[in-house]
Amino acid sequence: MKHEKIELKSLKILNAVLETKSVTAAAEMLTMSPSSITYAINKLRDITTNPIFTRSKGGVVPTTLALDLNSRYVKAMSLINEGLDIGSTNTVSGFNKEIIISTYTFMEFWLSMSLLGNGTLKEEGISLKFAPHPLTDIERINKLRNREVDIDIGTELPRDSAITVYKLFGSNSQAMVSKNHPKIKTHMTQEDWHTFEHIRWTREDYGMTSMLGDAVTLNKVRNFRNVLVSSASSLNIIMLCAYSDNIMMIPRVFSEFLKSILPVNIVDIPFDADIYSEYYLHFHNQSLNDTHVNRVFGEINKLVGK
Repeated sequence: MKHEKIELKSLKILNAVLETKSVTAAAEMLTMSPSSITYAINKLRDITTNPIFTRSKGGVVPTTLALDLNSRYVKAMSLINEGLDIGSTNTVSGFNKEIIISTYTFMEFWLSMSLLGNGTLKEEGISLKFAPHPLTDIERINKLRNREVDIDIGTELPRDSAITVYKLFGSNSQAMVSKNHPKIKTHMTQEDWHTFEHIRWTREDYGMTSMLGDAVTLNKVRNFRNVLVSSASSLNIIMLCAYSDNIMMIPRVFSEFLKSILPVNIVDIPFDADIYSEYYLHFHNQSLNDTHVNRVFGEINKLVGK
C-alpha cells in the first residue's frame, strides 16, 4: 500500500457504488459525474495497490479489500454520528438533539404545533429543523442517504437499500372554504364547484393524489374549475383559502386540526369520485438506533392514529 492516505470522500464513493451496484446510479445519488466515480475508485486501487473490483461472468464484483474498506467506512461513520448524538443531547448545557425533517410546509406547521403543544420537544431535549422539500425523488434520496435529513415525509420514494419507508397515512379529500364564504357553509353543490374560483396546491400533481371514478366525473372535478392561484407551498394556499372566497381540496385527515385553528368550513366534494392522497415516512436505516428520532416517529404515528 502506498504512503498516500485514503480520503474519506473516496470511501463514501465506494460505499455508494457498493450499495447501488452501479457507477451510474452512484453518480446520480452523489450528484457527481460517472467519470469522477471511476476516478475515485481507480485512486483507491492505486493507493492500496490492489484491485477494488474484479470481473466475473455475472459482471463486476467487489474484492475482499473493497468490502473491508466499506465495512470500516460504515463503522467509522456510525461512530461519528453516535458521537455527535451524545454531544448534542446535553440538555443540561442547553443543547438539544437536532432532528432534521423534510416535508411540505403545512406538515411542518402541523408537526410543530403538535410537538410544541404536548411538550415532547422540551421534555426530550429535541430541536426540530425543517429543510426544504425537494421536487425530485433522487434529491430526496440523496439527502436521506447522506444524513442531511433525518425524516422525509411525502410521496413514496423508490426502494433503496439504505432507507426504510412505511405508509404514514392515506386520506380521502374534502373541500375547504372560508367561514365568511358568501354561499358555501355546510355543504357544496356541483354548481358551487364550477361557479366559485379555486386555489390549488401544485404538489397534487407529483404523484401524491389519485382520483378514481368515471372519466366524465373526473373531468368535471379536475378540469371544470377556475383556478386563480397555484402554489408549491401548502401552507400559503391554506392560509389564502381561509381568508378569501376560494375553494381548495384538502386531505380529510387534516380537517379537524384546520377547523380548530382557522376560520374555515370543510365540506364533502359534490361528486361521486374518490380523490385520495397518500403520505409516506422515510428515514435512514441507521436512524433506528437513534432514540430521539424514534421518539419523534412515535409522536408522528400518534398524530395519524397509528
